[in-house]
Order: sequence, then structure tokens, then C-alpha cells
Amino acid sequence: MLLASGAYVTSRYVTMALFAVSPEPQRLWALRRCWLASSVGLTFPMLVALDQLVRHPAMSPRKLLRWFSPFLAAYALIILFGRFELGADRVAGSSPRLVGWTLWLLAVVQGSFVVGFLGLGALLIRKLPFRHIQLALGGLMIAVGYLGLDGLLVATDRWYARPFLFSEILAMIAIWFALETARTAAT
Repeated sequence: MLLASGAYVTSRYVTMALFAVSPEPQRLWALRRCWLASSVGLTFPMLVALDQLVRHPAMSPRKLLRWFSPFLAAYALIILFGRFELGADRVAGSSPRLVGWTLWLLAVVQGSFVVGFLGLGALLIRKLPFRHIQLALGGLMIAVGYLGLDGLLVATDRWYARPFLFSEILAMIAIWFALETARTAAT
């Protein structure tokens, strides 16, 4: 599932590149749903990285998926049934934008994930005595916070105020660092 998440996030960047170079972005309209790939493609791996860092015996991959399934269902609803419009973009020239009720649903779902993840991360940082795991958890929390702020600015249509253009890159680095920390701590 992590490989599928990574492939889906990659489709976002391919779509962004195609929209940036296309003289007729309407011809690429079928790819509009890939624009939201980071919603699922980054949140699920962050949860897996958190699980790998903690390695609690009561947690299993099946339980993790069960906990994430409401978020996954909401993201699928938004991506499949959301209404998109073509709008101006400072970087890509034009890009699909989510509008209507699904934009606000996305803000609520992402906000809930961010608040829950930050709360759980803060609790775990206080409970776990290992400095390297605390550092990796802190990195994940910073990345989730930046993604949440970036998503909030997108949801309120404040494109001009986006100070964190590289929030997704930071999230990918934090996920890699957490998984690498978990791997080296296990050996």
C-alpha cells in the first residue's frame, strides 16, 4: 500500500508538469483527480511511519488500516465526487481546483487528521524515552503541521499567502527519516 501511495503521489507531480507545459489544459481534464493525490498519498505513509517508530504490540497493520479507513473513505469521496474548476495558477499557468462542498469536507478531514496526529505525536514524544525516536516523531509532527497549514491556505483560497511551498517535500523527507530511524532502531 505504501508503493501505491507513492505511485499516486507521483501521478500528482506528473499531472502538475503536464498542466504546466500544456497549451490546452482542458485536454488534460481527465487527470484532474490526480491533483489531490497528496491527501491520501502522504497521510497514510505518515501513519505507517508513526506505527513503525512506536512498534507497539497492540498495533497491527489491520488495526492501523481500520483506524485510517474513515479518512480513506472521506478522501475517496472527495476525489471521486468532488467538483473541479480550471483556475489560474502562479506556477503551472492553470490548474484544477476543488470547489463546493467537497473543498470544505477536505478541509475538515485534513484538519481532523492533523489535530489527531499532532495530539498522538505529542503524547508519544512524552512517553517514549528514546531521543532518536522523539526526533523522528517531531519531524513527522512538523511536516503534518506544515501540510495542515498549507491545506488551510488552499481551502480558504489564499494562494498568495502560501509560505510553505515545499510542505509536501518536507513531508516526504520526514516520512523517509522516520522509516529509516525505525529500521535502524530495530537492528
